[in-house]
Amino acid sequence: MPTKRQKKAVIRQLLVPVLLIIAALLYQPVMGLLHPAEEIKDTTPDKNQLVVTYLDVGQGDATLISKGNFHMLIDAGKNERGATVVEYLKSQKIEKLDVLVGTHPDSDHIGGLDDVLKSIPTDTVYLPEAKKETKTYQQVEEALQEAELVRQMPELGKSYTYDGNVVIRFLAPERNYKDANNNSLVVQVAYGRNRFLMMGDAEEESENDIIKHSYDLECDVLKVGHHGSYTATSDAFLHASNPAYAVISCGEENSYGHPHAEVLAKLEEDDVQVYRTDTMGTIVATSDGQNVRLSTGKHK
Repeated sequence: MPTKRQKKAVIRQLLVPVLLIIAALLYQPVMGLLHPAEEIKDTTPDKNQLVVTYLDVGQGDATLISKGNFHMLIDAGKNERGATVVEYLKSQKIEKLDVLVGTHPDSDHIGGLDDVLKSIPTDTVYLPEAKKETKTYQQVEEALQEAELVRQMPELGKSYTYDGNVVIRFLAPERNYKDANNNSLVVQVAYGRNRFLMMGDAEEESENDIIKHSYDLECDVLKVGHHGSYTATSDAFLHASNPAYAVISCGEENSYGHPHAEVLAKLEEDDVQVYRTDTMGTIVATSDGQNVRLSTGKHK
């Protein structure tokens, strides 16, 4: 069954020739028409499924992306959750990470990275240029040194291909923002026709900058920014990403009130099916390159 993203792609393909004819008849330039939104081309899926696991790490983030021998971890929760993340990786027989991402320096995202670096051999580590003078960040830097790894900043907009047909692209941060949350690395993942977006704690300011680049943002699953805070998932970004599913990673009865009612109402109004780690536990999205299926660690 076609996803929302696939249906809109077909509509765009049908409309573009019509608009081109109209533009030619009117002899008027049509802004953006000859420069359609940049998109990741569909790859040819194989027998292996892409599995995106949104780990329940309480009030924090940790997302594992795997297909075949390719493994990528985005964030690792708070300091006390590092052991939990490592235990899960080992339970999945993961002996090496191709990519490890710390979206931004907040402790609920990078706190467990040092545990991961000390326990799992890693090829590439991506961190934004923004740093924090905290013990948590220092521990991550020390773990990098022990592992003889150098933190890197990915090239924004560039497509990185792994395992032959998994495409990874980083869309943000566009610049150095005053608000640390907006310095989050935003990750887009594509396999076959399926798309995933991981927003870190990026808020509306960063979302607007991403939209300005005219990326094709439509996705099957949106990892909602900033744990479902009203400061993220703007109307414009939700419209641009047009997800079928939304995953919110947050702690049960957390002190921030995440996810905020405004965001939940917005997602419901847009007919987006919401999955939450605080009420459902670890969430697993499985893609065969055509369709995405989500399952949860516990019942609603």
